[in-house]
Amino acid sequence: MFRTLDVFDTEYSADSVEWCPAEDFQNIFACGTYQLTEKDEKDNPGPEDDKKKRIGRIYLFQVTKIDEEPKLSKLQQIEVAAVLDMKWAHVRCLGDRILLGVVNAAGFLQIYELTKSSTEAPSLSLVSEVSIGEDDGEDRLALSLDWSTGRRFDLEDQDVEITVSDSGGSISVLKLGDGGKSLERVHFWKAHEFEAWITAFDYWDTNVVYSGGDDCKFLRFDTRTGPKPTMTCRVHEAGVTSLHSNWEREYSLVSGSYDEIVRTWDTRQLRRPLGELSLGGGVWRLKWDPREARLLLAAGMYNGFFVVDCDIEQSPKLVAEYKEHKSIAYGCDWSFAKRDDKELLLATCSFYDHALKLSSVELSDDA
Repeated sequence: MFRTLDVFDTEYSADSVEWCPAEDFQNIFACGTYQLTEKDEKDNPGPEDDKKKRIGRIYLFQVTKIDEEPKLSKLQQIEVAAVLDMKWAHVRCLGDRILLGVVNAAGFLQIYELTKSSTEAPSLSLVSEVSIGEDDGEDRLALSLDWSTGRRFDLEDQDVEITVSDSGGSISVLKLGDGGKSLERVHFWKAHEFEAWITAFDYWDTNVVYSGGDDCKFLRFDTRTGPKPTMTCRVHEAGVTSLHSNWEREYSLVSGSYDEIVRTWDTRQLRRPLGELSLGGGVWRLKWDPREARLLLAAGMYNGFFVVDCDIEQSPKLVAEYKEHKSIAYGCDWSFAKRDDKELLLATCSFYDHALKLSSVELSDDA
């Protein structure tokens, strides 16, 4: 089912992979890394825990020969604070720009723009950044983000927002302006007792924001009514680590957890999941496929990567698994580039072996 096409050593631990959705750039993806290093003794004479520094890189790759035997070509390498999550805006926005959001261990949300000239290869440039914890002075790791652009409509006349979760258990919602150069925090609230591992918009109503935390709670908020959750779910038996609204099917949502279970939900009734499937490893990432939003690509931490069919919501089923990584399976994403009707292109990455892999998966007629 899966076939490895190319590999790359990211040197630092790899935890995030995101394919560009913009037309003419769908052979481009970014990979984020996270590395804990010792600080220089003279720079930090404090307690032992303070002597470590979190550093990272953002890699930009182009996949060549999409229709033949695809290979990785590194376009750019940017030295940054350790990356926790990255996501592209689902559509061009704010003046036809292609934007990538990045959250990092320094507690910042950064916005990068992808550009290409007639003489140079595509590249990323930083256009804006904002500290997530600036209001209270608390040091926070920015842990996850999501864009309000999930329905993939033309957004020239609409606000573009990003929701960010952090290690203090809080959620921020920020509005972008001035071509992405302006970031204004419009909402901020304490959601969880411990780390807020994940936050996500409801793509069908972006006033609604979901969050999941290390306190095992899955919460829903409505930014029009204030910081009190409109729903609290305690079904998950461990920390809630992944949430993804379905851009094709209204009321459809999936969650992942350290309890190793993928759950499908009807957002009109969030007390009980529609269906469950155990993957045998903590579910760190969940990505709907870009064609029909029927298949899920899942990162199962200590048990590899999986493709799950959620066409029948009451009983999600496993259709493929990828076990080529030797360390924690963290980052994964589908390519938007089309090869043929049966074969899909993927990128996956794992942590301590700092491995990035380009692969394809061939699906059967009933998958």
